Amino acid sequence: MVARDPLAWRSVPALTDGESRALEDSLNDSRSLAFGFTKNGFWGQPKQLRVTIITLCVAAAVQGWTQTAIVGANLQWPRLLGLSNAVGCNSSDGDEWRFAIVNAATYLAAGLVGCWLSDPLSESFAGRRAPICLSAILILASIIGCAVTTHWTQLLGCRILLGIGMGTKASVVPVFAAEVAPAHVRGALVMNWQLFDAFGIFLGSTATLILATAGHTAWRWQTASSVLPTVVLLTLIYVCPESPRFLMKRGHYLAAYETLVLLRGHPILAARELFYVHCQMEVEKRSYIRRNTEANTHIAPVKGPDATAQGQPAWLTTYAGKFGQLFTVPRIRRATIAAIVCMISQQLCGVNVLSFYSTTLFHSANNENCGSTNQTRDLIDTSSDNIDITALWLSWGIGLSNFVFAFPAYRLIDSRGRRWLMLVTLPFMALSMLGAGLCFLIPDGSSAHAPVISVFLFIFMFFYSWGVGPVPFTLSAEVFPLENRVAGMSFAVFVNLFGAGLLTLFVPSLTNALGHPGLLGIFAGLNVLAFVLVFLFVRETAGAAIGRRGLAGGMFSVSLEELNYIFEVTTKRHWEYQLRYMLPWTFENFGKLLLFRDVEPPEKCYNWSGDRQEQEQEMQPVLPAHN
Repeated sequence: MVARDPLAWRSVPALTDGESRALEDSLNDSRSLAFGFTKNGFWGQPKQLRVTIITLCVAAAVQGWTQTAIVGANLQWPRLLGLSNAVGCNSSDGDEWRFAIVNAATYLAAGLVGCWLSDPLSESFAGRRAPICLSAILILASIIGCAVTTHWTQLLGCRILLGIGMGTKASVVPVFAAEVAPAHVRGALVMNWQLFDAFGIFLGSTATLILATAGHTAWRWQTASSVLPTVVLLTLIYVCPESPRFLMKRGHYLAAYETLVLLRGHPILAARELFYVHCQMEVEKRSYIRRNTEANTHIAPVKGPDATAQGQPAWLTTYAGKFGQLFTVPRIRRATIAAIVCMISQQLCGVNVLSFYSTTLFHSANNENCGSTNQTRDLIDTSSDNIDITALWLSWGIGLSNFVFAFPAYRLIDSRGRRWLMLVTLPFMALSMLGAGLCFLIPDGSSAHAPVISVFLFIFMFFYSWGVGPVPFTLSAEVFPLENRVAGMSFAVFVNLFGAGLLTLFVPSLTNALGHPGLLGIFAGLNVLAFVLVFLFVRETAGAAIGRRGLAGGMFSVSLEELNYIFEVTTKRHWEYQLRYMLPWTFENFGKLLLFRDVEPPEKCYNWSGDRQEQEQEMQPVLPAHN
């Protein structure tokens, strides 16, 4: 009775005082700061949920720290491992491509191999925790190997192993967080992946600065510095509970209920969620699994031992079957497109140019010889072990700003929504990226050359950190039905990491061919393209997208399973809503919105689409009946 209408639970008879308090607290919305000390914020959640979220934050920090160790090592390892002409204002003799391949190998291996292992590992072993544990083992072995290599080919092999571990972890951690988080702070808790990835980047940058003066072996210690958080992750993952949704999927309802009691803190909350998720899972099976099977008339019904306990054909439960549904089932296909657009946008915006090559980029801005025809000075003086400390400090600042500027998203990602964050920040990212590119045209001898470039890049990072940064992994982890969630997330992460690998591979050559103004100018234009794609194809998954009739603009936190209603709206109808309703509404209220005044909220897309469909059906002529 409580699950039937969560907002009307007070009308349910025979609730105890403890049950009433628990239900009241669950509706006490605390979107102001998920990691704050509010009653219903992060620190108000049960201990087991806090431990799980902290563990997943450590997993994200390992990702960022490891990435930064790669960036910091780029200052020294090429010359010391046989690629003396790889790094600098002008590279030659093919070393430039070898350098790029070693850096790209991590992300290409993550996209082509690592992320595809998450679904088989999750389904074949002990659920969501097993892939995280295995990825931590692979990362630990690879970073130790990277620290003791003596040739660039050995480093390449270790980087490939590292990428497999990183890809596996990146596909599972956001899904795990989405499945254990309460609906009202799901976005804030899932975005911890991006926040603590940025925190790991900051810690890795700090370690790089500290070790930069340690001589020619500094890069080895920088690489090995991420051993500690990886060991912490391996320790914590064993004390985390399994995802209750995964347990329900496997038919272990008692274990799922016991886990939910630990995660939600009260039996009434656990029972409500268990029953509600079960009902929504049954809807998913009827709507997306069986209906899709019936549409494939060339496939005969499967009976007997080849059918699953839920009545689903065995081929649908295979990896190939779940992957095929990402493109053949309309509701899942719309979710796939939305996830892919978000992941591609993160690569199109150009942030990874800063993340992967920040030291070389800032060195070029700080080195007047890089703008002249006599481009001979390297990041590392070939006669000594001196490193461009200024470039390292600016790179450290990028990591710090990425972490600090992400905190506004804690309030906005659930109250304003995922789509809103991307649409608001992308135009400013395009302008700041264009400004940074144009500032490279300032004469090299000018004292304003490097500072002005740095200012525009930090402005870019400010808008990225609370917009395009946290949204892609958050949205991708929640948009897919349970049966396809890990497979869909794997594909989305593949798109993201494979794109990152391509950027890492080609950015050095593009920089040499186009120069920094041309390179950053291209990414400024790609930010505009990303804005258009998000506007057309990304659905809002926060509670603001649904609301309820009779509650103008009312927020109602939706479960993962309720997102089915959002993605049932066709792409054509979604475009019509954006172009015919939202654009006029925005222009009409632009002044009030700019001044942060109260405005009448727009009708939700799902409700608007339903009204339009009813109107069209009423306008259709009634054909006479035939005998």
